[in-house]
Amino acid sequence: MGKRKFSDLHCHNHMRAHFHMQEKEKKFRRKEEFSPWTVIASNHRNHQMGKMGASYSQIDLVKCWNSNLRLTFNSLYPLERQFVQGIDPKIGKDKWFRFLTSAILGSKGLRRDLLQTAYMRIPDKVVDYFQSEDYDYWESLQRERDFVLMDSGKRIRKNEIHVPKAFLREERLARKFASQHPRSYQAKDACYRVPKNKSELNQSIEDDSEITMILTIEGAHALGTDRVQSIEEISDRVQEIKQNWEAPIFFITFAHHFDNHLCGHAHSIPGMGKILMDQSKRMNAGFNNDGRRILKELLALDRDLNRDDSLGYRILIDVKHMSARSRKEYYNLIRKCLEKGDRIPVIASHCGYSGIATLDQHIELQEKEKDDYTDPSGKFNAWNINMCDEDIELIVKTKGMFGLSFDQRILGITKDDLKNNSKRNGIQLIWENIEAVLNSAYTNPNLSESEKGQIWKSITIGTDFEGLIDPIDPFPTALEFNSFSNQLIAEIERARLDGGKAHLAHLNSHEEVQKAVEDFCFNNASDFVKENYPK
Repeated sequence: MGKRKFSDLHCHNHMRAHFHMQEKEKKFRRKEEFSPWTVIASNHRNHQMGKMGASYSQIDLVKCWNSNLRLTFNSLYPLERQFVQGIDPKIGKDKWFRFLTSAILGSKGLRRDLLQTAYMRIPDKVVDYFQSEDYDYWESLQRERDFVLMDSGKRIRKNEIHVPKAFLREERLARKFASQHPRSYQAKDACYRVPKNKSELNQSIEDDSEITMILTIEGAHALGTDRVQSIEEISDRVQEIKQNWEAPIFFITFAHHFDNHLCGHAHSIPGMGKILMDQSKRMNAGFNNDGRRILKELLALDRDLNRDDSLGYRILIDVKHMSARSRKEYYNLIRKCLEKGDRIPVIASHCGYSGIATLDQHIELQEKEKDDYTDPSGKFNAWNINMCDEDIELIVKTKGMFGLSFDQRILGITKDDLKNNSKRNGIQLIWENIEAVLNSAYTNPNLSESEKGQIWKSITIGTDFEGLIDPIDPFPTALEFNSFSNQLIAEIERARLDGGKAHLAHLNSHEEVQKAVEDFCFNNASDFVKENYPK
């Protein structure tokens, strides 16, 4: 048997390199470092302590290459400006947070840069750009696309390493660390390819000597919804992507952390983040008319929900970050299309299980979403950013995909778990979420016996690495994927031998467990993209 392969349904392979280089392109070109392959040297202390992945790299292309990650769904994401804007503190809702905010930031957020650069490790000059009038999401999205495409299909002899703000000592330490940890820092004779069409995709996936990179977008704000004069402009941009971009966008994570002027987003920012960022505008709301229009145009549907070829290829919708209210409306559209024989796969690209039964319950409970709010079992993060039984039913019925996030908070780690050094913060946490998703399908009376088994084909890895997440302790980067997969095999094998579980009854041997884990790690995502990629 060959080396185990991996895929990731949602990550940002180029994020650190692009953040660092976008405002100093000439300088980096001069040093021959302007490339998605360039590794930005990490803060090794934070990495070793498994801290939030803002200050070290989790899934850059070198780590992809060396971890045998051969299929990546690389998400383009123009950083939302709310991350770097001052908050104007007003008395009222959350007034103590506001008071604290003003104390830390000053009334106009003047000291925000310091906090922001410390929190996210973005260079000062880039933060200045994000805060400026010049920063435009749509323009930024295209720059990011060009950056990612620049080395597609090229085989590199070896990559470059960049040490941010390097003093001589730091530079020396980084070089030393690179020679001691080559898997983190060095890729040789390596290649990634962004396929332009289905036949190129199939060819690339079969070729283990290259990484197949699928482009996705995180957040419809990336279309520049905050600055346009009319919705026609957004509509034109959707067509621009479909008609003129060199490679297709496979799916778009429609909502993200803040108001995108099209649909409501789910509550997503916990703890300290609330001091820096206010996401209350349109949080937990539904779609507006502009959002309904753009949604249909992305899916290439006319007003009556019939497939309209004049709207170009179909860009699938990822429901992660969409509020429960928005998902409810989206699923009504999906069900109507299903009745017409048009199956639109539902994607939830980097999620955990919420432990809640229905979207209506999520809507009812949304005011309870404080930090560490869990379902009645105490195991799962019950915020409506996670997927409930109704979401899972739709993923199964449409043969969609559920990507399991590697963010410990999303998967249900609480402050108490951290305080008590809980053993859950490892493979147990991942298996609890996977098993709950499987069980949700197998116990759902709305699914037929044959449909229930589909859930095994609809789950995969969706880490959200480089998305500023706090990863599960033993698996902070893609380099731990192999160890993760071996531990997952052991967990499922143990559960299978215990017996009496309907969702494991079809696994009759250790080999079948191994095969199921290999499907989870690679084959499911590979089959899914092969079936649904534009021609």
